Amino acid sequence: MLMEFKVKEDNYNSLLKRKEVLIEVDHKASGTPSRIELKKAVAAKYGTKPENVYVIDVETKTGTQNAICQLQVYDDLQSAKIVPKYIQVRDLPPEERKQTKEQKAKKKEEKPKEEKPKEGKGKPEKGKEEKPKHEQKKEEKPAAPEAPKKGKEGAAQ
Repeated sequence: MLMEFKVKEDNYNSLLKRKEVLIEVDHKASGTPSRIELKKAVAAKYGTKPENVYVIDVETKTGTQNAICQLQVYDDLQSAKIVPKYIQVRDLPPEERKQTKEQKAKKKEEKPKEEKPKEGKGKPEKGKEEKPKHEQKKEEKPAAPEAPKKGKEGAAQ
């Protein structure tokens, strides 16, 4: 499906080697265009591969038949490595996106988080168990030495 769109803004960012494009798409005959359709249309307009085009945002206001889209067209794949991972995944076709999410879920299952005990806080280690406070107090008090008994029994000794 060929779509018609108007380029609202077109700025070249020489530092990041990309064109930052803002387009308005009229879609009276159908719903909001998919990201894949947008990538193909913009790539054809700028004479590049769809892999070098990233759709950052698509906004259709309620009750309107046009969408405002923000895209980035990179000179090559090497300079496109700065695109955040979530945007790269979001711009993939549905089948590839599903595979990527499944792979990510498998990696999380394989690597459970290892708990590291915090020093000085939390529960004591098993070998170094502390006694309750009331037991510590009893042990701390030394027994008083017995005084010699006075009286008949004390004199016999």
